[in-house]
Amino acid sequence: MKNLPFGIEIGRVSSVALIKKDMQPETLQSISAQKPTLENSVHYIAYTFSFLISGKDTDGSFSLTHCYFREGKEFTPPPHYHTLEDETFYILEGEMEFHVGDKKFTAGAGEVVYAPKNVPHHFNILSKTAKALLLISPAGLETFFKEFSVPARTLDLPPVPESNPREEEFLMMKKRMDELGIVLMPQF
Repeated sequence: MKNLPFGIEIGRVSSVALIKKDMQPETLQSISAQKPTLENSVHYIAYTFSFLISGKDTDGSFSLTHCYFREGKEFTPPPHYHTLEDETFYILEGEMEFHVGDKKFTAGAGEVVYAPKNVPHHFNILSKTAKALLLISPAGLETFFKEFSVPARTLDLPPVPESNPREEEFLMMKKRMDELGIVLMPQF
């Protein structure tokens, strides 16, 4: 049986490369298999983030980040929404509690959670640790995590921070959030 729009027999595996007409040659040269390494990883507050695919790799279409989280509400982002991008979490390990819009639910390994732009959301880590793939579309938000991180020394979790960011660092973070269209919602 044929799938008429694509002319491919159903049940057959086909290798198809979709290339955007305006994609730059340097973008295509950066495409390769990726996994978390020290070279593509940072320690962001109490987490380890590995940037598997950046917006530079996709001509701004999306980014994909491997996130290694630890338990503790003091480390999770406050309630917020994004005006520019959607976030999708695919849980690899552990258990996370999500609040997206007026819904509250738990997600574990093998489950996916979609947080569309302009919808308030936040999450908590329920297990000791959790790992997830974070798809950001379009790309851009990943730059925030890079800017306020330090290069990873290990792919494990970093030491627990001894204190919250200093006021001047928080003000810099808040300014960058405003530039990226991230709106904090402490009342949510």
